[in-house]
Amino acid sequence: MNLLILRYLSKVIFITLLLLVNTSCIDSTKTKNEEHYSVLFNNITTIDAEFGERRNQYVLITGNKIINISKKAIVSPSNCIIVDGKGKYLIPGLWDTHVHLTYSPELEKSMFPLFLANGITSVRDTGGLIDRVLYWRDKSKKNPNSSPNVFISGPLLDGIPNVYDGSPGRPEISVALDSPEAVRNMIDSLQAKGVDFLKSYEMLTPEEFKTVISYSKKRGLFVTGHVPLSMDVIEASNEGLRSMEHLRNLEMACSVNFDSLLNARKKMLAEGKNSLGGMLRSQIHKVQRLYAIESYDEKRANTVLKSLAENGTWQIPTLALLTGDINRLYENDTWKETFQYLPPEIRSNWIKKAEEKQQKEINHLSIAYGQWGLKMITKLKDANVKILAGTDTPISFLTPGFSLHKELEILVKSGLTPMEVLESATILPAKYFGLEDVMGTIDINKAADLVLLDANPLNDIKNTNRISGVVRNGIFYNRKALDNLLKKASGLE
Repeated sequence: MNLLILRYLSKVIFITLLLLVNTSCIDSTKTKNEEHYSVLFNNITTIDAEFGERRNQYVLITGNKIINISKKAIVSPSNCIIVDGKGKYLIPGLWDTHVHLTYSPELEKSMFPLFLANGITSVRDTGGLIDRVLYWRDKSKKNPNSSPNVFISGPLLDGIPNVYDGSPGRPEISVALDSPEAVRNMIDSLQAKGVDFLKSYEMLTPEEFKTVISYSKKRGLFVTGHVPLSMDVIEASNEGLRSMEHLRNLEMACSVNFDSLLNARKKMLAEGKNSLGGMLRSQIHKVQRLYAIESYDEKRANTVLKSLAENGTWQIPTLALLTGDINRLYENDTWKETFQYLPPEIRSNWIKKAEEKQQKEINHLSIAYGQWGLKMITKLKDANVKILAGTDTPISFLTPGFSLHKELEILVKSGLTPMEVLESATILPAKYFGLEDVMGTIDINKAADLVLLDANPLNDIKNTNRISGVVRNGIFYNRKALDNLLKKASGLE
């Protein structure tokens, strides 16, 4: 009898220890494929945009895929981490669909750990010199366990004068193209180097823009970007623009006097052809943007949005950027705490610039544009225009990783439901790249890129910040490991 009791107690102790091997089990990652282990989430609530909220689930990961999901307990394989999911929530890995990995050279090495520490397992780089962004995309492919998926466009395809030309305040992340032939040659070169998509920019002529779109189609690439200042949004969408960034130039297309505004822009572009691209663009926006917002016409806007929906021209509104002078994160002490995770040089620079920004006069044009952008979200939603979550980090004090959660929060305040917002940061980006069968939901054979939360994001989207674990490529990072990533990003490790 005593022997039976002893055996029973031994089993109880063994099972208890096994269950305790949960979120405190792994402090670092392994890099070789053969070192993958299994991860089992017991009794957890899963949430995604396809299956909704499913309670009391058992999710088993082996290698870099989800191999089983059940409402019944799953027997754990050997070499398995067991996570007690009671009171916790599992969502797909998040995307930031508008980042610039190489915008600040001093920050480049910190971007990946900042993204992973915030549950961002995929990013879309929307502009950088090709050799620099290729370096990080290749690094991601070689080290998938410790890097997000990276999709790149290469440099901005701009006209003359180009905006991001390397002048003060304008990092060199674009190429200046002066003819359709130059456009075709550049696209050939970028495709040969393996870009995933292309990005057009505002100073292209209509002929150059149309060449970007038509030649990209022939080469099997799609194009995102800013609608050229020399074109109307409907015209650009009809040509086949896949998506638009920042709602840029949409405000001018929704004016009752959109045609006269376009003609005026063409005249200013011609007269300013010898100016710096960044200065010329800013001048045009300063002259037209406020008037366009104040002359907004509902009938015209409906026509524009209908075209966007019919043509499948998706929107990446980057509201955290657009509302910079409304939310004023640069004077928010809680937000400035995220600066501690930046490298010392960047941290001190941002703190200094934030103080300088606070001393400047209120930018009424920026506030008006941000307010207009917030109102447009429900209009886009009602018109069935797809929206993706992106931030433009690291521009405008938007700390990499943390800024995506701020974007989700603002999208909810703008009229999307928490589930719609999760959709914009998970399955919709996957669909954008034709990868919906590979990632974006919690399903068998999908990629093991997941985020473990301590609270339900459907109750409050801010709960996406309450991260207790991240799975990237099947490798589990517990809270301690995530904190170590933050230390690494800040240069403290």
